[in-house]
Amino acid sequence: MVDSKEWDWKNIQRETWLKPSEESFYYAEKWHGEGRTRLLDLGCGLGRHSILFDSRGFKVTAIDLSEYGVNHLREWQKKNGVNFRAVVGDMKKLPFADNSFDCIYSYHVITHSDTEGVKQIMSEIHRVLKPGGEIYFDLLSKAAWHFRQPEFPHIDENTIRFVGGPEDGIPHFFADEAMVRELLKDFSLNVLRHVETLKTPLYNAAGTHWFAEADCVKPEVKPDFSDVIGRTVSGKIDRPLGSSHPRIPEMIYPVNYGYVDGVFAGDGAEQDIYLLGVNEPCETFTGKVIAVWHRYNDVEDKWIVTPDGADIPDAEIEKAIAFQEQFFDGELFR
Repeated sequence: MVDSKEWDWKNIQRETWLKPSEESFYYAEKWHGEGRTRLLDLGCGLGRHSILFDSRGFKVTAIDLSEYGVNHLREWQKKNGVNFRAVVGDMKKLPFADNSFDCIYSYHVITHSDTEGVKQIMSEIHRVLKPGGEIYFDLLSKAAWHFRQPEFPHIDENTIRFVGGPEDGIPHFFADEAMVRELLKDFSLNVLRHVETLKTPLYNAAGTHWFAEADCVKPEVKPDFSDVIGRTVSGKIDRPLGSSHPRIPEMIYPVNYGYVDGVFAGDGAEQDIYLLGVNEPCETFTGKVIAVWHRYNDVEDKWIVTPDGADIPDAEIEKAIAFQEQFFDGELFR
């Protein structure tokens, strides 16, 4: 499997890549009408589709391998006065919880890997989509003229590496219909189109693509924290009440925030907790987990702990942790 390589956005003419694709307007209406809310913009680039879907009321999460692209989107967010999560990450290992998204929009993105990489990407998409969650995406077709160019070296039987231009060195995977259907074996395929396009202000590039809409097929599984809630835990408070966030000085902690000794979360670090019911800074804690804040667009959850296991209403918990959790898409579980 080849390493992922980001686009060189600094040297790409931006104007056309700031305009949403035609299909994005359709899916904004379709998915909104179907009641889908949590959306992943997979390979967000400079952020054109993230901004569009956010404006239509979706809970957007955006991810791209390009730090330049993600920073551009963050600046765009500031100008628009919006704030949704935009992260730098590899689509072969998505930093999100299982069953997180109602829909995924991925435009001219998944094809940027080799055969094994694309298979891994589709597996990750299946993992983070909810049962019945829908994806719209495209792949390059083997009928495309690029696939037959002798100056582009082959990585495997389906993949070439572009030479020159803004996509220099980036792998490009090409599929026939059988391969597309094989990649979607764990999905219910709704739409499959084979389209040859010319460059237009909204399409951005000439080429031949497969466009597919498919629904994720897997059993319904709800988050279960029964093995956590009620557990007595101990640990350290590394961000006490009244302290500042280490990277965001203007964020002041209105509660004690720390971690459980010897228990590790999805991000590989020790399990974070919010300690509620203590109105002064402290250095250590012992208490019971009364709830879990489950982050959909992240890989780590937050445990809610009180010193004596005293119950706190959901609304009070959500208000107490909103200073930080407002930047994520999550839900409280008891």
